[in-house]
Amino acid sequence: MASSLIPVDEARARILRLINPLTREEVQIAEALGRSVTDPIVARRTLPPWDNSAMDGYAVRTADAGPRRVIEKIFAGDTPKHEVVAGTCARIMTGAQLPRGADAVVMQEKTKVLEGGLVELVEAPKPGANVRRRGEDVVEGALLFPAGRELGLGDAGALWGQGLERVFVRRRPRVSIVSSGDELCDVGAVVEGKIVDSNSPVIAAAVRSAGGLATQVGRAADSLESTSALFGQGLESDVLITLAGASVGEKDFTKEALTSLGVEIDFWKVAMKPGKPLAFGRKGDTIVFGLPGNPVSAMVTFEIFVRPALRVLQGLAPFPTALPARAAAAIARQPGLRHFVRATWEVRGGELWAIPLASQSSGALSSASGATCLIDIPEASGNVEIGSHCQLLPVAWAGA
Repeated sequence: MASSLIPVDEARARILRLINPLTREEVQIAEALGRSVTDPIVARRTLPPWDNSAMDGYAVRTADAGPRRVIEKIFAGDTPKHEVVAGTCARIMTGAQLPRGADAVVMQEKTKVLEGGLVELVEAPKPGANVRRRGEDVVEGALLFPAGRELGLGDAGALWGQGLERVFVRRRPRVSIVSSGDELCDVGAVVEGKIVDSNSPVIAAAVRSAGGLATQVGRAADSLESTSALFGQGLESDVLITLAGASVGEKDFTKEALTSLGVEIDFWKVAMKPGKPLAFGRKGDTIVFGLPGNPVSAMVTFEIFVRPALRVLQGLAPFPTALPARAAAAIARQPGLRHFVRATWEVRGGELWAIPLASQSSGALSSASGATCLIDIPEASGNVEIGSHCQLLPVAWAGA
């Protein structure tokens, strides 16, 4: 285990090298949104199953000229009864099957109804006009989605359109969360002189937003016995997240408890601000994150390290795309640590501008609650000037 500070990218690489996607499970498609399919999905139906009309109008033969006699009216769901031959047409509604003989649809606004059941075209159509061709969407036997596809709402619609009800996806990671500290009390039982434990429910919500199944195992008292007991329960999950207790104080037992339980700790500190006291290790198939006790530090380290790990466990790409931007205010800093500055963003003249929040205290939740992104400042960078280029990392907690 390295005792010195390690760079953010190295820490993240070490974490992701040790993670493999979880096993698969079959779920209802409604439960598969945001999850990764484990097998290629092949279309079993051709869609549309036949040529159909893209609008309300008349199905015609483009080779004809002059008025045409309407031979039938076709609604969506109907099977056409007649063939369109020379001098005829069919009244047709959007989505209805094109009758034999017709090769175009003329919208009703470009026709004139005459006496005797005749229709005159105001504008001559081209072959294929306003027609959705059979198989235009997908053809039976074609690859619908490759393995690893993260399913969105449109994807779910495509699966339902194939008549599918269930699909195989990676199972959700089971995540146990353990906080520690005699100074804390529960959200629903505020005690004078105590600090409300907001970290546990916040990180549990973050886990759920990342697709995990969160369990708040409990809050350890400031003793090795209590800490070890709760950590032992948490190690039965896919992921154990500990909160606080990772410093070197007389009542900080996280490190000792994890070690006594057989957790192999890979690193203990990362060269970043906020969030330097971050631990990572594993025992068997369970991966362990020791997050800082400061609320904002816990949230930032979750975004930078834990969320990517939970996504990889689910067979998903680990990172969101970093966005180029400009700094809307100066940021004073010393080189040495990679800095993640809470900020909001807005568009000015077609460019993204990052606006740092006034408070950057790692202990103040107000410095995170309004943030929509993090400004990612490299270790070697000094002061950030107004208008200088920077990188933005969107944070999931903005919409969680």
